[in-house]
Amino acid sequence: MDWRQALKETALQLEGTGVPESSREAVYLLEWATGRSYHDWICQDGSLTEAEALRLQEGGRRRAAREPLAYITGRQEFFGLDLAVTPAVLVPRPETEHLVEAVLDSLRESRQRVVDVGTGSGAIALALKSERPSWDVVGVDWSPEALAVASQNAWRLSLPVTWTRSDLLDSVGGRFHAIVANLPYIDPDWSSQAEPELRFEPQGALYAPDHGLALMRRLIQEAGERLEAEGQIFLECGFNQGAALSRELDRAGFADIRVASDYAGHDRVVSARWLSLAEEEG
Repeated sequence: MDWRQALKETALQLEGTGVPESSREAVYLLEWATGRSYHDWICQDGSLTEAEALRLQEGGRRRAAREPLAYITGRQEFFGLDLAVTPAVLVPRPETEHLVEAVLDSLRESRQRVVDVGTGSGAIALALKSERPSWDVVGVDWSPEALAVASQNAWRLSLPVTWTRSDLLDSVGGRFHAIVANLPYIDPDWSSQAEPELRFEPQGALYAPDHGLALMRRLIQEAGERLEAEGQIFLECGFNQGAALSRELDRAGFADIRVASDYAGHDRVVSARWLSLAEEEG
């Protein structure tokens, strides 16, 4: 089968079901189905084998059904890292890179103990370890299936991170210089308005009670007992949750509370510093 025709048909199939950037995604599916880059196809030309054509058709069918591309290819790039992903974990998103950048910008010391709560594929923990090899990074998740994916990614990337199964920080020992979390924050009432791809992702990693704030509020209440003096907390949040989380952090005894926006101008990262006892008394 002519590769150009196959690519065109796949792009039209995706466009017909409302897949954004259908032409670009068709190229990704072509590369996945054939093991050859688009550049290679342009330069070398050629035809798809029967097996390649069938694989591309199957990939196109799944993506047209709005299954996330990352679940089809089994890969997702995040902060320059090539991560394996499965339906056991959320697909790492570019917006979450703002969370990683906030941590890297705020923590300058070479020796830091940092915990990533709700690690999923390990994206945040591995990005931090990749950028700061001297840090002691711990990744926490309640799902053993998610931890298996994270562990696989760490092994393949040769990034030593400690993985722990825990309900938030319940089973994690010691104190940390920073607590980082991308916990579920979507209001369940909004599920009917969500993009179709979210139906394929683990629902417990997306939606949380109390307008999406329940788990983050619980973590904030626990964080003070697990942070070193002057330790910091960094939370990814929904587009309208910055003010509510700021109030929660203030009530819990945090200071220097900041809300950072993403490139679209939406609330994305809320951070704060834990007050030492001396500061509180002063």
